[in-house]
Amino acid sequence: MKILDLEITPGISVSLVDLPLDMDGYHDFFGIWLVRDEWRKRNTLVDVGPTSTASILIEELYELGVKKLDYILLTHIHLDHSGGLAELLRAFPSARVSVHPKGKPHLLNPERLWESSLQVIPEMALAYGEPSPVDDDCFVPEETPVPGITAVDTPGHAPHHRSFFYGTPEDRVLFAGEAASTFTRLDHLVPGEDEGRYMLRPASPPRFYIETALHSIEKLKGIDASLLCYAHFGYTKQVREMLNEAGDQIRLWRKLFGEFLDTKGYTHETQVGMDELLGFVIERDPWLADFSLLPPDVGSREMGFMLSSAAGFLGAVLEERKV
Repeated sequence: MKILDLEITPGISVSLVDLPLDMDGYHDFFGIWLVRDEWRKRNTLVDVGPTSTASILIEELYELGVKKLDYILLTHIHLDHSGGLAELLRAFPSARVSVHPKGKPHLLNPERLWESSLQVIPEMALAYGEPSPVDDDCFVPEETPVPGITAVDTPGHAPHHRSFFYGTPEDRVLFAGEAASTFTRLDHLVPGEDEGRYMLRPASPPRFYIETALHSIEKLKGIDASLLCYAHFGYTKQVREMLNEAGDQIRLWRKLFGEFLDTKGYTHETQVGMDELLGFVIERDPWLADFSLLPPDVGSREMGFMLSSAAGFLGAVLEERKV
């Protein structure tokens, strides 16, 4: 597990906690962010990770000296972001949870979320662990925003996705979840690589809506921030540039998927070989040019998620062509 601490301004720091899963390649992937704010005398956590890593996160928070959590901000309710919520609330009962209202019912009663996860991602769901329900009084009322925090609805990756801008005396930190794609710094994984080298991948599982995702990125660009914190995985100070690149990559994928379909004469998902499609895209996407440099375990993990991203994107492109 790696801990990264960044002082944003005197009295406010953010820490990145890596929650390794007991599966090959699942490190440097689940990024949980802790904001320690001496100005407001509070601690805020962004996402909690899956149920199976909740004990790791709780222990790490204790080691960081966190005796009390004031707020938990959930970017969305997928199991790898919200699964461990009940465990965190048992360890830190004073914490109050901010989440999109569309996601809240699935945290109060996660049975449907769990059953659908078992159907769609059975192996990963079992690795993440089944979530437990939480009480209604744990939530921040939708009409009562958290002081100093601006919540922005950013659907695309999920209809209940939300990003958060954390205000400081000088600037803002953007916690974008997966609204700005996923980010992989090569120097974290490949010894000797330049810290400026990175990979970007759209977070586009089924069902995905291209224009919705692009509109969400534009909304994020409308608020200035000095730091962009990704759920998967890491951070950048080049906020506007990376938001632009996330949008540009989505537009490139739309173009490449269209070219692939036209070249093959395909009109339906069942005609498409996903490995062939993904090979076509990786070969032509400059943001994936360093894919072959990834360690084998991480490369295998990323290939699995890229297949999911490609499936969601393929469905979105075919849906657009029906209009």
